[in-house]
Amino acid sequence: MALSYELASRKSLTQAGWLRLLMGAGSALLLAAFFVVMLRQPFETVDDLIWLNKLGRDSFSSLLLSPAWSVTSSFYRPVAEAVLKTLYAAFGWDPRPYRYVQFAAIVLLLGLSLQLIRQLRLRQDMIFLLAVFLIGSPFISGSLAWLSELPHVIILICFAAGLVVITSDLPEGRKLAICTAVFAIALLSKENGMVLAVFLIYFVRTAPVASALAFASVVASYFAIRAFVLGAAMGLSSADEDVGYFFGFITAAEKHEMFPGRAIYQLYAYNVVAQLSAILVRATAWGQIVGGINREVIIEAASTVVILVGAAAAYRRHGVVFLVLVAVTVGGAVLSYAYARDRHLALPGLAYGFLLAMTANEISERLARGPTVVLFCIWLAWSAQAGLAMRAMDIASARAIEEIYRPNVTPPNPRIPIEVWTVAREDALKLR
Repeated sequence: MALSYELASRKSLTQAGWLRLLMGAGSALLLAAFFVVMLRQPFETVDDLIWLNKLGRDSFSSLLLSPAWSVTSSFYRPVAEAVLKTLYAAFGWDPRPYRYVQFAAIVLLLGLSLQLIRQLRLRQDMIFLLAVFLIGSPFISGSLAWLSELPHVIILICFAAGLVVITSDLPEGRKLAICTAVFAIALLSKENGMVLAVFLIYFVRTAPVASALAFASVVASYFAIRAFVLGAAMGLSSADEDVGYFFGFITAAEKHEMFPGRAIYQLYAYNVVAQLSAILVRATAWGQIVGGINREVIIEAASTVVILVGAAAAYRRHGVVFLVLVAVTVGGAVLSYAYARDRHLALPGLAYGFLLAMTANEISERLARGPTVVLFCIWLAWSAQAGLAMRAMDIASARAIEEIYRPNVTPPNPRIPIEVWTVAREDALKLR
């Protein structure tokens, strides 16, 4: 009896070792493939070119008091603009070096995630699940690959850094100083950086007054400068956006006709529900209801089931960190009330990924046999999703080259100067 139990234990350990090896090698292979896909991407045909063209004319000193993306926009993102301006000053119109920096940001994000896993005392092979989740998530992968989505990536790194800080052994005063700084950086990178105010949930126990004053000073300063720079345009970022609504898209003109005056709150309510449905069960995509059941619906719904099953155990073990992750998952979706976009869910998507890793860890640890098998099955599902997501991304970039760059000698968008389009087009045609 004892001998057979020992043999079974050895067999289980050997199996677990092989599964970890497969997950590690598979994750590394998928990350390498994602890097190759990134290198094959041209500049996005509108947003990237308009933004880089503006930054080429701007000085570093002007960025603090300049609207982001274009001089007529209602965006204020000086930190993101400073980062992108630095990259433009170094690389100009060659897209490849930008991809190296973007991939380095992914590595940094994974490094912070691994440190968080260690501090939370999760299984360290959970990093393999997070790696393929980042690539496969329909809400994160695009932000990692598209240059104009750099603000989202900065916020993801700020969020992960903040989580590492609050779970560390640093003194509470230093934790508050660092979290206040990452909150300010995130907010000055993109408007939804406001979600990082959820770190107050942690500090309400240890430094309620100091944390409230610190975060309030950041918010007050941000809105004061934003109002000065943008003026009356500071609240109009969604006024001219087409939006997904039930089974189709409606134009800006149709939106104003369908939702005049206070009726716009009906659309806002729909957008919040649509974004929550997207991140939990992928019932919507870009605000539109998904027709039928596809692979993303299945894997998101199954992952949500895993989170629900392990939620109670994860909360008992991790307490306030679990609450912070839930608040970001829900709060990030709520802040998309103005218009529903998949890319707006990058931050709540990362929080969702951390919740998935946390709850999967609790479930696997409660299984007497085969805990690694459970993790491997979840990893395998997200690996398949990652592979399909990369394929779709590569096809989309090829279509952009063949259907937009190649046939158009002159820019299809009047806001793009001919000289900018010519250079971007030449570089794009070299990629395929």
